Amino acid sequence: MKMKIIEDGPMSFLCALLFLIALSGQAYSKDYPVATAEKGQWQQKFTAFGRITARAESTIMMPFSLKVTEVRVEPGQMVPAGAILLRCNAPQLLKDLNNYQNSRKIEALSEKRQQVIRQGAREHTLTRQQVIAAEQAVVRSATEKQQFWDQMHTDLMILNNNLDQKDVDAILDKNTPPDAAIILGVLHAPFKGIALNRPPQVGLWIQANSALLEFEDLHRVYVTVDVPDNVVNNWLTGDTVLEKKTTLFPLKRIPGEPGIDVHNGMRVLLFTVDNRDSVLRDGEWAGVTHHSPKKEVVWIPESAVVGRNGKTWCIVSADQTYRAQPVVVGSAIDGRIPVLSGLTAGQQVVTENGYELLYRDLKELIQFVD
Repeated sequence: MKMKIIEDGPMSFLCALLFLIALSGQAYSKDYPVATAEKGQWQQKFTAFGRITARAESTIMMPFSLKVTEVRVEPGQMVPAGAILLRCNAPQLLKDLNNYQNSRKIEALSEKRQQVIRQGAREHTLTRQQVIAAEQAVVRSATEKQQFWDQMHTDLMILNNNLDQKDVDAILDKNTPPDAAIILGVLHAPFKGIALNRPPQVGLWIQANSALLEFEDLHRVYVTVDVPDNVVNNWLTGDTVLEKKTTLFPLKRIPGEPGIDVHNGMRVLLFTVDNRDSVLRDGEWAGVTHHSPKKEVVWIPESAVVGRNGKTWCIVSADQTYRAQPVVVGSAIDGRIPVLSGLTAGQQVVTENGYELLYRDLKELIQFVD
């Protein structure tokens, strides 16, 4: 059976009016259960997926050939910055050490010769041209020494060795170049990270410009999150966490204007996070949750909120009367819903039959359909 109340004639209008009066009287004759709006706080929640990338990646390559003499790292092993990865015998390193050591000796001899010439100049036994020639020889030897040191310094940087010139001079003062080459032929980790592949075996010769080891920094990683444009502003403040295997990782957003993903048109946010125990891996995806800053709200039962005409309403009860009150609400949690505006703490709201009261208070004719 279907019954419609419509305004299509005097009798129909009278029937509708009598029906609404009867409905109104019935509504007021009931005792509707109510609840008290309680003051509290609420955070809006957003979820997305984040892609994890290593903060730094490096493929270690040597510009000169070498023979591996010792390996100290295994695939997947986390090593601190500066740790020894392997030892090697590099003919180019020995050649550069020989050149640098010879340049040191030549410079020392030039300086001694200059002292003798200066003494002769004071005694007027040498000409001015001889003095000038000696000074020029010292300058040339110093220039040559600097050139050979620059090459040595390049070798050390390739090996991620932070020894300075004084350190190398001290080694050469106590050791021959072949022995010094053994001491300095050590490859160090460029940063705290993880070896991704097995290094070459001991005794193997590696050709120049060949990859020795792939290495990545995972002690702190980047997390890229794509979010819709209409909510991006909600992500700019508040707390963001990444969840992996029930472990929560607090994310820190890198300041700057969010970018745009050219593939999907979404806004791109970039975060960093400390990778405790290297749980997060380069290239994987994980769930990301963002909570906006806490807002002062009032909490009411979820059943106290009804929708009508594209709006959200509560029925406020006061002095045995009922009033429809438009409200703005957030997402419900455990049967309660936060009211962002429209209610104040302490007000009484109807928790049942809200639609019945709403229809009557808005004085709208309704349709019943069996």
